[in-house]
Amino acid sequence: MASIHIIIIGAGVSGLALAQGLSRRNISFSVYERDGFLDSRRQGYRLKIFGDMKGRLHDLLTPAAWTTFEGTCAQSFLGETNLNATDASITACRQGSLPPGASLPFTVDRGLFRQAMMTGISASVHFGKEFERYEDISPNDGGGVRVFFADGSIQTGTLLVGADGARSRVRAQLIPRSLDAEDTGTCCIYGKSPLTTELLQRFPPEHRRWITVVRDEPPIIQSIVLGAGPVTMVCEPCLFNSRDIYEHLPPDYVHWGILFRRNLLGLPSSVLEMSLKREAPRLARQIASEWHPSIKALIELQDDELTSGLPIFSVGANLPEWDSAPHVTVMGDAVHTMSPTGGVGAVAALNDACELVRCVETGLVNKSAIAGFEHRMREFARACVRRTNEAGRRMLDLSPA
Repeated sequence: MASIHIIIIGAGVSGLALAQGLSRRNISFSVYERDGFLDSRRQGYRLKIFGDMKGRLHDLLTPAAWTTFEGTCAQSFLGETNLNATDASITACRQGSLPPGASLPFTVDRGLFRQAMMTGISASVHFGKEFERYEDISPNDGGGVRVFFADGSIQTGTLLVGADGARSRVRAQLIPRSLDAEDTGTCCIYGKSPLTTELLQRFPPEHRRWITVVRDEPPIIQSIVLGAGPVTMVCEPCLFNSRDIYEHLPPDYVHWGILFRRNLLGLPSSVLEMSLKREAPRLARQIASEWHPSIKALIELQDDELTSGLPIFSVGANLPEWDSAPHVTVMGDAVHTMSPTGGVGAVAALNDACELVRCVETGLVNKSAIAGFEHRMREFARACVRRTNEAGRRMLDLSPA
């Protein structure tokens, strides 16, 4: 397939997974990322990859990337404990189980995952390249797409793939009518707390056996007068085994994410996003201030440099169709950003990569083939968004959409 060249905008999970799939099948590609290097920005930490996506990912990645990925995953533990935030009482606890023949899910550090997916393809991934626009090349001139970058450079290819996140410039040009995600009225602050000696002493073992969900119910009068809702924190330990092989593994830590309605902070919408970005560690401590000391310790001992916050946006569960183009498409958060509550955003992104590789490896890159890919992508993404919506309703007592 020497005549096919795929241009990928964005080196996030979906873009790098696509690049790996193309590399494994000897299909020419280039990845262009506006950030200066791989870990320029905090983008969340812990992912779960489960079910048949494990096998599909194995078939997608090159053998070398798969080996690194598998070796740098954290330990997985099946089970869940639910805690009351104010007194640390256990309200529910159950060991998990697997269907016959199933294996444990992968517990994945996002940064390590992206590093693993750089294996063998780094020469084709270009950082500091900001996409500006594209234009179609006339069939009389050979067809394809011409891509323009902010530094004045131009690249041509058979297919342009926008994997450039929720504020995708590729999507904005490809689909002029709005596919923008909607404000869910909720926010998330997420971070890491290293498993130091102090944290091990203050954050007891029963809080870090496996996934732990902490529930902070609103006081009655605040819920009546102010419309206050619950706060939910989800946390899980990330423990690594292969330090003798992979020296770049981080110290063991507990990943946590605090989910809450945006009215909790009492900030006007005009300043909320900036406050979450600049003051996330302080805001997390403020939210946890009345929690039981054994739970609050996790937030007090956070690594402030690794804490971030953001308002949560999501596309609707009825992700609309659009008129497909023969030489341009989008994937991942560029087209179906969703709340983290369902834990399936990364799975949706990986599904996109698998489906697009399946499309391209046939050797046919045309409007019909791209339309087929986009149809399959939308169907999978709609199911994922429905799951995240339901999770959000349960975690934050939101009314059905």
